[in-house]
Parts: sequence; structure tokens; C-alpha cells
Amino acid sequence: MEAIAEIMTARNAFAADLAKEKVALPLRHLEDQCGTVVDANDQPVFVVDVNRERPDFEVAKIAMWIVLAVNVCGGSTLGRAQ
Repeated sequence: MEAIAEIMTARNAFAADLAKEKVALPLRHLEDQCGTVVDANDQPVFVVDVNRERPDFEVAKIAMWIVLAVNVCGGSTLGRAQ
């Protein structure tokens, strides 16, 4: 049970840090702007492969992996279609 408490503490701290930076979960990848990730308020958070050096399918996959990791670690459900 101690491990679960540690996970929840870390998750809460991560979500609080994001909130301090005004990043609202869940994040999502904009499919029509490949590589662009926005928060729940449609505010830009980051862009994967800003120099467009990778193929779009790779960029989309990387963006979705990061979105999944941040949303899960922040304790968020998707809430909207990815």
C-alpha cells in the first residue's frame, strides 16, 4: 500500500506543477497540425519536430506517446477524442 501512496503523491505533485504553469490536462495532439500539442483549453504546450525533419507519421506517433504519458502521469482521462 505504501507504493500506491507514493505513486499518488507523485501524480498529484506532477499535476500541481502543470497547473502552476497553466497547463490544463488532458493534453491532445492536433491531427491537422502534425506535432502540435495543446492543453484542455486549446492553449499550445509544445511542438514535436519543429524543424520538420521527420516524416509526419513518426511525428504524430511521438506526439501521441508524450500526450499519453503526460495525461496518465497527471491522472487525467482523455475526456475528448484523440
